[in-house]
Amino acid sequence: MKRLFLIYNILFFTLGVVAQNYTDQTAFWKLTSFDGEFNLKGVYLDQKIKRNAFEERITRKFLTGGLFFNTTSYVWHPNFLALKLDGGYSPETGQELSLVAPDRSEVNTLKKLNASILLFQHNKMNVMAFTNLYEGFSNRENLTNLKTKTFDWGGVYAYNNKYLPFSISYIQRRNDQSELANNRSYRIGSSNILASTSKSFGFNDNHLFTISQNSYSYDDNLVPTENETAANLVENRVLSWQLKDNFFLDAKKKYRFTSSISNENQKGTYYDYQRFQLMENLTLKLPANFNFSSSYNFFNIETNTERLKQQFVKGDLTHQLYQSVRTIATFEYHFIHSLQYQEINQKAGIDINYVKKIPLKGLLSISYSLRSNNQNRTSANKILTVQNEEYAISDSRMVLLSRQNILLESVIVKDETGTILYTLNIDYLLIVRNELVEIQRIPGGRIADNSLVYIDYTAIQPGSYDYNAIHKSLFASVSVLDKKFEIYFRNSTQDYIAPQSISFLTLDYFTQKIYGCRINFGFFTAGVEQDNFESTIIPYRLIRYFFVLQGDIKQKLMYTLNGTVRDYQMIIQEGTTQQYYNFTGAIAYTINPNIRLNINGSYLKQSGDGIELNLFTSRMELSARILQLYIKAGMELYSNRFYTENLDYKKFEIVVSRKF
Repeated sequence: MKRLFLIYNILFFTLGVVAQNYTDQTAFWKLTSFDGEFNLKGVYLDQKIKRNAFEERITRKFLTGGLFFNTTSYVWHPNFLALKLDGGYSPETGQELSLVAPDRSEVNTLKKLNASILLFQHNKMNVMAFTNLYEGFSNRENLTNLKTKTFDWGGVYAYNNKYLPFSISYIQRRNDQSELANNRSYRIGSSNILASTSKSFGFNDNHLFTISQNSYSYDDNLVPTENETAANLVENRVLSWQLKDNFFLDAKKKYRFTSSISNENQKGTYYDYQRFQLMENLTLKLPANFNFSSSYNFFNIETNTERLKQQFVKGDLTHQLYQSVRTIATFEYHFIHSLQYQEINQKAGIDINYVKKIPLKGLLSISYSLRSNNQNRTSANKILTVQNEEYAISDSRMVLLSRQNILLESVIVKDETGTILYTLNIDYLLIVRNELVEIQRIPGGRIADNSLVYIDYTAIQPGSYDYNAIHKSLFASVSVLDKKFEIYFRNSTQDYIAPQSISFLTLDYFTQKIYGCRINFGFFTAGVEQDNFESTIIPYRLIRYFFVLQGDIKQKLMYTLNGTVRDYQMIIQEGTTQQYYNFTGAIAYTINPNIRLNINGSYLKQSGDGIELNLFTSRMELSARILQLYIKAGMELYSNRFYTENLDYKKFEIVVSRKF
């Protein structure tokens, strides 16, 4: 009787929800959508490598296909139990022919199945559960025989109410990779539990609290060989929580205060790490066009070998006078205390920007910046280990590592995940600039232009020192005819006041003068710039030319072409030269609504002292649609000449797919 009563209440509750929100037809099971795709893909690659007396040519042929489907359905009613299911099967076969390495054939298969259910999805209380299955098999003749399985499962429970809404989620992931020939395996496992809740006590505040536990484990020898009898198991567990608060201190929301408190505690096989972090921010809109913002950050970090405390205070006061003059005054205080050293950095500055309309639809812009940076450090001379230092690598500017006296053999460059390690002289170059080291990407490598990299290295650092750097900058520009013509000038200097104990430091005294002009007619922009940089570290003289051409013809043909030429007349020493030529272009032609042609390409040339590179890349793609049949054909060309190494690469592919 009690079971019947419980079932009756569940059905009554569900019927109430359905009746309140929907008028969909009820059914024991109803399929609401079914779609998918069947495709075939053929690829041909031809690669030639010539390095000194070594020559190699590799050709690859691949044929692959696939059948994929997606379905949505529900049981009884969409708001009772919604189902999603998608899967696919994709086999691949190929052959590789080589002049040097043995020829081999290759077979790859991919299977996947993903399913999820959502209970009471439009109710205040809802539950979601999912599972993902993936299996891949790769057999490369005379090389590898791999089988990969990935299994994910988890769920989310959420309860949305006006008192204390919250959600709890759990995700577990396991990845097994086996080498079938020698019974070795590699296993990665992870699990995540995350709980969060949010609350507002009025119209001017909101709060969010989250707590999570992440566990990671991997083992590279779960099935021991005869020579390896023990598994190599590594485990890490991270417990973290965070509280975010947001307050508006007045009804008009002119005064805002935000707070973030977090803690992270990691326990692992090789590495323990604990970090407590406090971040407070205050923003005020004051009378007479004044704005004030301030922040306070506190970090406490403890590891197996290090204890570090940091405090950071920053304040900005901004004033706008009419529409012409904008003034910003800033102050920063940064205090670092560790077991090995103590450091205090104080920065202060003022920026004044003036903008005025002039005849001929012109504009006069003048800005002046004055900044002071005082650094005081107390410690003994020591070897410093730096980890995960972030840099943005760009072809358009020099990037120096922040520390001096770096041991080159200790430098490790990786991506943001730490899983990809870049290779010296293939992905990047290291160039010694007196006591500093410059890093440059090699075009054609795995580091993209304007991308972030993270660098580990060891450096011999000085002990106690004290200096105050003064930086001044003046910029002026005049434009007429709605910025169709513009000339500009910038003068920057950096000097040091009363430096002490700097025998192991290389301070950068510099004076930089930039002159430039540009024209801008919408579809065409071009300019020239002279840059004279007199520095105690990296002096140079540079002339830069640039242009951009873009537009469309009757909205059917769109084109763009841009180029930059940089001519370094002097770097470090008088008489040294370097030239950089970079041109890129793209064309998109819509033949008719169902047929489209895309062509893009680029050319990069670098020559001079310390560099010799010619790189050409291009790609053409033709796509067409005939009823539900999609056809895509493409060609890709790549040619790289780097010192004595020549690399030529061609790729042709065609994809035919039928969607249903």
